[in-house]
Amino acid sequence: MRELFTFSRKERTGIIGLLFVIFVLIVVGKLIPLFIPPEQNDFSAWETEVNGYLAKKANGNPVDCVLLPVEFNPNEVDSVHLSNMGLPPKVVSNWIKYLGKGGRFRDKEGVKKIYGMTPEIFGQLDRFIIIPEGKKGEVGTGVDKRRIQSSHFATRDTLFRKPDPGKERIRVQELNSTDSVRLLDIPGIGPVYASRIIRYRNLLGGYYAVSQLREVYGMREENFRIVSSYFTADSSSLKTFNINFSTLQEMGRHPYIGFRTARKIYRLRDKMGKFSSPDDLATVVADDSLKRLIPYMKFNQ
Repeated sequence: MRELFTFSRKERTGIIGLLFVIFVLIVVGKLIPLFIPPEQNDFSAWETEVNGYLAKKANGNPVDCVLLPVEFNPNEVDSVHLSNMGLPPKVVSNWIKYLGKGGRFRDKEGVKKIYGMTPEIFGQLDRFIIIPEGKKGEVGTGVDKRRIQSSHFATRDTLFRKPDPGKERIRVQELNSTDSVRLLDIPGIGPVYASRIIRYRNLLGGYYAVSQLREVYGMREENFRIVSSYFTADSSSLKTFNINFSTLQEMGRHPYIGFRTARKIYRLRDKMGKFSSPDDLATVVADDSLKRLIPYMKFNQ
């Protein structure tokens, strides 16, 4: 015990010196703020903004938001269309509930009355709202009399509009260069299908055949037969990717690959090196997917 708790003169001197240094550092740390005042940060603007946000949220009002509106008929929209434009969920829900109960907007003033609609939101939508003029007592010539079946899905008319036999034939459009507004001119395509066609085109990198429209979510065969005659597909405008240099995320986002197959391709590439032809992928990609994928792939740097 004596050997364990007994220090030599040299050790005692070192301990005393260490304690002295610690004491000096503590004193210096206490004195520095007296001579060098800390920098004062002004958080008043930030606190005001946060308080305003919390106040709006507490009152049930949607927070100011920036919308991405496109021209639309307020009587023929669905929850997907409204959400894509950036409307707050509460406004979308109340809008769809109103239509689901058989309500119709006869003018823009009616849109203002949706619960949760603020002047700021309406100001961004105002010039994009289009209500077709109809006969007396009707909301518009293009409005279907059927009620919306649920608060989460559009009427079938919004998804797929039957062609008007008396309407002048629309000029054939190229799938990879058309936009959503021009798609609405095609008999049989409503706002929802137009949005899905554009979204799927962006995921694919373009259409190389009109038959790929069958893969658009919700596209039934009878719908495809009606709209297919209005389109052509220019495969020269496809957005291709190099299978030898694409990342796992880039390959996984392609509809014909998916992340499970992308991981297999990535491991195979790491094992055998660069691919030289589609045949090198036959062991990890299904035959039907590989045939559809070939137009989008390139192998040379």
